[in-house]
Amino acid sequence: KHLSASSPSILAGPEALARFDGWLGESASDYSAIYFLVDANTAEHCLVRLAASLEQLPEFEMLEIPAGEEQKSWEVSGQLLTALAELGADRRALLIALGGGVVTDLGGFVASIYKRGIDHVLVPTSLLGMTDAAIGGKNGVDLEGAKNLAGVFRHPRALVVWPDFLDTLPEESILDGRAESIKHGLIA
Repeated sequence: KHLSASSPSILAGPEALARFDGWLGESASDYSAIYFLVDANTAEHCLVRLAASLEQLPEFEMLEIPAGEEQKSWEVSGQLLTALAELGADRRALLIALGGGVVTDLGGFVASIYKRGIDHVLVPTSLLGMTDAAIGGKNGVDLEGAKNLAGVFRHPRALVVWPDFLDTLPEESILDGRAESIKHGLIA
């Protein structure tokens, strides 16, 4: 199934990774290189699980940032843009952002502005990311303490929501995500 760049395919549920693996098998040759953006937590707890589940995943480069909201900054986005350039990423590169809201916001932002936009896929690993941060094509970084002051709206090629990643989280993170889901329900 072709994934549209204008509105993302949402691959959700227990079979999300199998469906994403099928897409990779069909589409990997369209990309010159694949880059994963992870933070220290998702590098340790999620990337190995994801890579082991994707038989069609070709070789990739990993871009790792420390964990924490302070990483969602203009400075870190500049470092990531420089890293992509130094690795030789071209317009046919694919960036896969694997993490919570910080990683998906930052990854989408970097992909949206690198060489005027490269394809990206969001793989949220937190309940908050799965129910809010990774949805709607919202990509941005914080400036001078102001949340999401710089950003763009650009949908990913796909949004891959695999609930098994929630097993890696502390209970407090699950409760935060549930509260956000309830808030959205009340607003709707």
